[in-house]
Amino acid sequence: GLKEIRIGVIGYGIRSNVLIGAFGAFEQIALAAVADPSAKARDKAARDHPGAALFEDFRQMLDSGGVDAVLIESPPNTHAECAIEALSRGVHVLCDVPAVHEIDEAQRLWDAGTRSKAIYSFGATTNFWGYVDTCVALKDKGLLGKPFYCEAEYVADLGDLPTVTPWRKHYEPIRYCTHSLGPILKWVDEDLREVSCFDTGSHVHGDPDDHDAMVAIYRTQSRVVVKLLISFCNSHPAPFHRYVYHGTKGYFEKTHSLAGGETQVLFSTKEIYGMDGLTRLPVTESRPELSDVPGVGEHGGADYAMLKDFTDAIAGIKAPAVGMREALRMTLPGLYALKSAQMGGSVVRIAYPWDNG
Repeated sequence: GLKEIRIGVIGYGIRSNVLIGAFGAFEQIALAAVADPSAKARDKAARDHPGAALFEDFRQMLDSGGVDAVLIESPPNTHAECAIEALSRGVHVLCDVPAVHEIDEAQRLWDAGTRSKAIYSFGATTNFWGYVDTCVALKDKGLLGKPFYCEAEYVADLGDLPTVTPWRKHYEPIRYCTHSLGPILKWVDEDLREVSCFDTGSHVHGDPDDHDAMVAIYRTQSRVVVKLLISFCNSHPAPFHRYVYHGTKGYFEKTHSLAGGETQVLFSTKEIYGMDGLTRLPVTESRPELSDVPGVGEHGGADYAMLKDFTDAIAGIKAPAVGMREALRMTLPGLYALKSAQMGGSVVRIAYPWDNG
């Protein structure tokens, strides 16, 4: 049979529970331990998973010798530190988004990944959505041409979620850019190199530390432009991700929520006779081939696809679909955008750890 992978979970909350629920689809995954500084969270973990070892400090869990891999689901400002500590001990990492919280953590994470034999995989669920692959295939077949302008929007009114998960309170939305930039950067081959970003401040609640919406404009070396809007405090009734690809030969869009709550995936191309008008494609985020998998998790099967990718990487079958380079490609642009917004929208140059060779 398959070699058992003993997983330790860092941070026991809503999202880690969803992913633990998806573990059931994999005979080789065993939930071995949970680490959380909150006694309340550990008590809940003890009730939910009586067999799992419990730790207050994640480092003690890493040093216990009882885990082969960790799932990092702690608040974002701890992600890099947890990943670096795990990698330095040869423990495989599946890290939720974003990869780092501050720009200077990127080099340390990159160095830890370079030195470690362990796998680093990034929990970018949107990269595993069905229509994202559809756009990749249309581009690869030459039907869209090269991209020159793309857009991504992530709009979701969080309501009282910031009270339940306090890290979200006053969290600058542009930091949470990976769900949006992940798919875009599967379509745009170059790294984003420059950014200008503006912040609305707080109109909805009038809280001086709140940010209703932030908008960033990025540009690559070859002058491909990407616009990103993120808002977690608004009056839109249905949360949505919207993605747009303007290519030299065609157009692709995953729309925002239309009346009735549904979204559409639209496509047109100059390369096929009769296809130069907008055509609705029968794809969504979900993957029909996974509909029968037990405990498929959320996000239309993306959680399952992500965990399968992680277990395959650990088994040496393939490299992770979203490794450390991809993680930083889609995380760092948000942090540089924040820097630009704090400087009144000045254009800021984006640097990556691999720039130095």
